[in-house]
Amino acid sequence: MHTVGIIAEYNPFHTGHEYHIQKAKERSGADFAVVVMSPDYVQRGSPAVFDKYTRAQMALQCGADLVLALPVCYATGSAEYFAEGAVRLLDGLGVIDTLCFGTEVGGDADPSKTGAAADAPARLGVSDAELFQMIARILLEEPESYRHVLQESMRKGLTFPRAREEAVVRYIQEAADEDCRWLPHFTNQDTTCGMAASRLLSSPNNILGVEYCKALMKIHSRIVPLPFPRRGNSYSDLTLDGEFCSASAIRKYLEAGMAVSCFDQISVYLPDAIRSLFADACAVPVFLEDFLPILSQKLIYCDQPEKIFDFSPEMADRLGRLRFQCMGKSIQEISALLKTKQITEARIRRALLHLILDIRKDSVETFRGDRGVYYAHILGFRRNTEPLLHEIKQKSTLPLISKASNASKLLTDVGMQMWSQDMAASHLYRAIRANRYGVPFKAEQEISPIRL
Repeated sequence: MHTVGIIAEYNPFHTGHEYHIQKAKERSGADFAVVVMSPDYVQRGSPAVFDKYTRAQMALQCGADLVLALPVCYATGSAEYFAEGAVRLLDGLGVIDTLCFGTEVGGDADPSKTGAAADAPARLGVSDAELFQMIARILLEEPESYRHVLQESMRKGLTFPRAREEAVVRYIQEAADEDCRWLPHFTNQDTTCGMAASRLLSSPNNILGVEYCKALMKIHSRIVPLPFPRRGNSYSDLTLDGEFCSASAIRKYLEAGMAVSCFDQISVYLPDAIRSLFADACAVPVFLEDFLPILSQKLIYCDQPEKIFDFSPEMADRLGRLRFQCMGKSIQEISALLKTKQITEARIRRALLHLILDIRKDSVETFRGDRGVYYAHILGFRRNTEPLLHEIKQKSTLPLISKASNASKLLTDVGMQMWSQDMAASHLYRAIRANRYGVPFKAEQEISPIRL
């Protein structure tokens, strides 16, 4: 039995995600696809537009076999934290053979591919997987010359992502040096490889792919990374056109309150199997601005923001000085107010979300310093997955949790700390939705996994 792992947000689910699941199974030769999905909050520092069980059901109806929830502290963290949490969860199951992720670069190790999608890596003489792993190893081992350029670039005022890109490219361009023992393919074409690395690191999707590879290396996982090119519009394209649109484009219509009036236009990019479910979910979407009253209260009473996850000393100092200027502003305006040349709005949104959810540095450090992930929370599965679930129960180092009431019997004290954090975050999401739309509130203990 072969099983492929997928890490996703599905915020919201669309035809591009269905294509990814299908191709992941096809290219890996997998019998089953296990998805680790962000829960009710996502990596961009906002709530998911639809709740985790709705999104899990969409994935199951479109080819996924088992959907597990990523703990919220990782789901809302930087690319490094997001990737590490998800990879640790997949690895802990003991049954995942490959990790398949989409990329914004063309080509892969499949010799049957032709055309522009295969050209760039072919010119370099390597597959995408090798390129991703090469960059991942540089970031994991942080050679001295790489660190020197990184620090130099940060002193110049570059943001960390931009400084890291520059440091990687400069290091690769000097790859003839004997210190570069893992770059045999690029010894005589370092400039070309540097350009490829620069292009690769310019896309958030690619950066996540590098972080997946880095996390696999860090924990010495047996899981094999399997990148393949995304099709359709880029993740940031806000237009509903092309073969596959982006989730961002659909969210734009949802946030503008146009999902119902423009549903025919949106439905072109929805798998047939989920159109009815999607239409129902459109009636109760959740957005970051719905959390503004809670953020305003947190800003008034939070006198130690430096203890909140993702707040650097500089960010905490800036928030302390400007927090009362934030009153009366939207969260988007607050993020813009706190932004600096060195601090991106994406990081500010994540930090503000951690303030809202009370996710603290010390708890995240405790989680990472121990096992990283303590359970596999089942959101849903297909009924034909009995062989997969049986194998997971035999091989997993993580307890499977399908009923919230069983958590205290299965988890350690630290595991319960993570579980309580997840439950509080989900209950807040449902409370916000209940207050805005008047829908019944359900506690996690009242909800069973989706079974199809």
